Amino acid sequence: MEKRLDRIEKSIEGLLRGIAELRESQKTTDKHILELKESQKKTDEQLRLTIKKLDDVGRQLGDQGLVQGEVAEELFYRNVGSLFKPMDFRFNRIRRNLKVKGSGEYDIVAEDGGRVLVLEIKNKLEKRLIDAFLTKKLPRFKVLMPQYRDLKVLGGVGALVVKDDIGRYAEKAGLFVLTQANDGGAALLNKKGFKPKEFV
Repeated sequence: MEKRLDRIEKSIEGLLRGIAELRESQKTTDKHILELKESQKKTDEQLRLTIKKLDDVGRQLGDQGLVQGEVAEELFYRNVGSLFKPMDFRFNRIRRNLKVKGSGEYDIVAEDGGRVLVLEIKNKLEKRLIDAFLTKKLPRFKVLMPQYRDLKVLGGVGALVVKDDIGRYAEKAGLFVLTQANDGGAALLNKKGFKPKEFV
């Protein structure tokens, strides 16, 4: 019986020791949790400040992109008449930023008797931008601009930066390709004898 009581006492002592160790461990864990919460607060604040800085940079880049877009549009708008004169285009009306509320916008639209030239202007020409113009914007032009429904529609793309392969891709699709000339003016990149595609 005495041995049994000794074992029970030892078990209780071991259990009490275990509970005491568990309490100490819990205190340490609670301390770590508090430290982690404080660290998380600091991280959250740093993240908030970083996001704010990134938003500011994004706004600045967006503003810069808008300015560059306006520069590109202005360059081609002012030069479109003279660029196409050698091909017997005589534009009687050149408009820019033709918008249909909530449906679309056309950067430059130039009328020449029975033809209308629709130009998409970008800072840098990319294949995906050409594809979007060919598959989305040009096909909707006569629907969105019914005043041109009886005219032949020709398309073109203009950009301050046009890599050779991208320019050739646009040309093969039947588009006029405009870019910035070495003297700061505008130039057509299409090969001599280029025949533009008529878009419906």
